[in-house]
Amino acid sequence: MRRPRPIQGALTLLLVLAVVGALLLAGLGKMALTDRDEGEYAASVAAMVKSGDYLVPTLNGRPYLEKPILVFWAVAAAQGVLGPGETAARLPSALAGFALVLAVGLFVWRISGRPGLGALAAACLGLCPLFLLVGRACLTDMLLTLFTTLSLAWFFLATEKEPPADRGWYLAAWAALGLGVLTKGPVALAVVLPAALIYALWQRQLLVVLKRAQLLWGLVILLVINLPWYGLIWYKLGSQFWQAFFVSQNLRRFSEALLGHGGGLVYYLPVLLLGAFPFVAAALPELGRSLGQNPRAHRQAEPMARLHLFSAVVLLWVLVVFSLAATKQINYILPGLPFLAILAGCSLDRLARGETGGRLARGVFWTALLGLSALLTLVLAALPAAVPLLWSRIVASLRFDSSEYALPSYGPVLLGWPLLAAAVLAAMCLALIGLYRSGRDRPLPWTLGAGAALFCGVLFLGLLPQAAGYIQEPAKQMALEVARRAGPQSQVKTFGLWKPSLIFYTGRELPRVRVDQAAELAPELAGERPLFVMTRVRLLAALDKRPGFSELSRYGGYLLGGNQ
Repeated sequence: MRRPRPIQGALTLLLVLAVVGALLLAGLGKMALTDRDEGEYAASVAAMVKSGDYLVPTLNGRPYLEKPILVFWAVAAAQGVLGPGETAARLPSALAGFALVLAVGLFVWRISGRPGLGALAAACLGLCPLFLLVGRACLTDMLLTLFTTLSLAWFFLATEKEPPADRGWYLAAWAALGLGVLTKGPVALAVVLPAALIYALWQRQLLVVLKRAQLLWGLVILLVINLPWYGLIWYKLGSQFWQAFFVSQNLRRFSEALLGHGGGLVYYLPVLLLGAFPFVAAALPELGRSLGQNPRAHRQAEPMARLHLFSAVVLLWVLVVFSLAATKQINYILPGLPFLAILAGCSLDRLARGETGGRLARGVFWTALLGLSALLTLVLAALPAAVPLLWSRIVASLRFDSSEYALPSYGPVLLGWPLLAAAVLAAMCLALIGLYRSGRDRPLPWTLGAGAALFCGVLFLGLLPQAAGYIQEPAKQMALEVARRAGPQSQVKTFGLWKPSLIFYTGRELPRVRVDQAAELAPELAGERPLFVMTRVRLLAALDKRPGFSELSRYGGYLLGGNQ
């Protein structure tokens, strides 16, 4: 079969970057900030910019020590250019995601010498639903994944070089790791270092790698990048920082399920199957093939075979370490996604070149691909009918006190977008069945790429904004109304409601009153100083009979009241 020319592969990579860039940036500020994470980061950065204190983030007047400083600086820089808002809050994640797709494409291109294969790996990453979900959100995970991926990629390149050519790659890997630590703390070390050591041990090169890895200079680089901020905040806050950041946010997250974010050992398997759809189906046979060879075969093989093994090791390590942690969220396994994409891209490339890899590998691929496609098609087609039927259970599942969301008693009308998404997947299924029955694998990469791009476009530019508009937009409108009506002397409080995004949209600190503390509002309700209370409609009975309280307006499941 005629090999594609390099210029074709390079142009394909540019096309992939254009499509992924559009999916990351289009309508980035259209949706209201979600709670809790987006609201916490945006409100903390707003307070940082207002106070001029760029050392200690604060939330609602208290130190906010859940994450290191880099993401706050990145969002503050975006706000300095664009002004405060949803777009500025999410832009660092989107740009990091774009850089990550570019990095994966160039990395695979460099190792394989084939820009087309780099484009395929980049597409398998950039068109994953989980990647786009995190890349369009104000979170730390995309920045972390960018730095851990760069660190691991540069480590791999270093192991492929002989001294002294490997020195610069090792130092670059340490620098990227240092930025990862400044983004999300010790979790960057937990992702990169064990994965690198396991790969070196598997290759029976552990002592060689330890000797050449510039360990002393690596420690110096880590300290130079991290010691200024960690040292200063430790000096300023002392044991408070140690307890809040290292103990509560790192050690306890591994040993306890914080904020109800728990799950079993297999929690991330469905997350990966759905979050990396449809390319996870292509990664599965390549994963088995890479781990099935003996170490000697990998050492004697070409660099791409070693990259397959390296990617498999990193992916499995990420799955294992986060599955063992008690606290689980779907975005935690994002650092494994670039390496799943590398495996998927290589697998699709094999199929397109006529290398089926055996009946078992082909059977696993087609079974997973068609099974997941059919399942998602059915779920999306049933969504317009299922949401109204299940809505009362969804509303009842919300915690009565300290809830992040309030939902009205009637469910949203989701009709057009779910059915359009189902139609896209159904069309892709029919095309895939046609390819399978004809035995033609060469069009597979383009078929999957086009189907995934259309599906993600409908999902992130249509369905999710519609759902978010129903769930989160009412709270934003309530907060903006408070910002318009409340003067400098007004009091604004929340009752039985904890949504950090309200802090961002009102532009002020919000004292929090729990449901069992309703009596504490009595003096303010009876006073002459204007009081605004943001709460939920279902909590109206606890306030309605209080002297001085009056309902001002409703926003979906939210209620604005006060003593006006």
